[in-house]
Amino acid sequence: MQYIIALLSILLGAVAQFFLKIGVTAVQEKSKHSADILKNGISNPYLLTGLSCYGLSLLLWFFVLSKMELSKAYPMVSLGYIFTLILAYLFLNEAITVAKVVGITFILIGVIVLNR
Repeated sequence: MQYIIALLSILLGAVAQFFLKIGVTAVQEKSKHSADILKNGISNPYLLTGLSCYGLSLLLWFFVLSKMELSKAYPMVSLGYIFTLILAYLFLNEAITVAKVVGITFILIGVIVLNR
């Protein structure tokens, strides 16, 4: 059960990054002056969604840390790179390159080895 909650927490962190990217881009495009950035950022629904996802991710992570060894739980956070790559590819049209696939393969191997 703690592994499922850990994956959900990590996935929420990746979703948070996705929404923060969209929000920051929108705020930057909408803000003519640097004084507008704060005003537009506070009211941006994408930024607020990203922050909410981070908050929920943190609460779930507290549960994970209470149930798992830190040396097993924390390396799983690197799975967020994989989730983020997939979200960026699917929704932001970012490329998946050979270098990214090789890097993610090493990450997966590392997580598997550390959790055995």
